[in-house]
Amino acid sequence: MNPTELQLDGAVHIAWLADGLTAIHVAAPQRSRAELDAFASIVADIALLERTVHGVRTALRDRYPGQLESQVRDHGRDAAAPYLLITLRPPRHDPDPRQVE
Repeated sequence: MNPTELQLDGAVHIAWLADGLTAIHVAAPQRSRAELDAFASIVADIALLERTVHGVRTALRDRYPGQLESQVRDHGRDAAAPYLLITLRPPRHDPDPRQVE
């Protein structure tokens, strides 16, 4: 699978067999497609080297401190195995100076 192929859920899915998981889903809400693709590429590179959920989380937190959420989720009743969801939080916006008194 192309690591930057956007799925119907708005995330990039990366095949990853480790720690009983079958995939990593990468999401970047309120970010551009280019930002999602770049982030997914970094996650894929890290996942090649880190073969545990803990290792992937640690490597990503070092690179993106305070900007990530990660959780193991399952696909539902019909799924064979859970996946790791990595979300790059939306960018922080500075308040509009015209609205601040």
